[in-house]
Amino acid sequence: MDLNLAVAENIKRLRKGRKMSLEQAAEASGVSKSMLGQIERGEANPSVAIIGKLAAAFKVPAAQLLENDAFESLLVSRELDHLPNRLAGGRVLVRPSFPYDGTTRTETCFIDLYLGGAYEPQPSIPGCLCRLTVLAGKIKLDAEEQQFLLEERDGLRFAADRPYRMENMGNSVVRVLAAYQYIK
Repeated sequence: MDLNLAVAENIKRLRKGRKMSLEQAAEASGVSKSMLGQIERGEANPSVAIIGKLAAAFKVPAAQLLENDAFESLLVSRELDHLPNRLAGGRVLVRPSFPYDGTTRTETCFIDLYLGGAYEPQPSIPGCLCRLTVLAGKIKLDAEEQQFLLEERDGLRFAADRPYRMENMGNSVVRVLAAYQYIK
């Protein structure tokens, strides 16, 4: 996101969060109402002095007005956009749902275990957590030196930076959603 637009959004968000009108924010900061309106619309490039006045009026560090992580909350992920990986002689299919996102430090994938299928990935990087939800079928999951039998709609959170293994325990295809979060 453009820095002027980021500043505009940050100022507007702070002003509205404090339930301040443009007039109230202008009065509190000493910045004219017309200038503040131009800044919030992204039409003006505020000086360091104006940023300082607005930060003081909102009682936040000036750096908060300049934050620009370029994170967009809305993202569509389509199955056909992500190629699956066939593993274990074709008995396991791993398809990314949302590939790794550096801002949220997360990624998700669907894992299908066909009859007789077992999935045992390499441990992830230190600090990785997995939130696994069974969407269909029944699996045996070995994680953190324990064994769990999970059925449809069951979930388990575990450390994915250690060895883990899941195995199809039923007579139909098992489908799970694995969400990985990289904490460290």
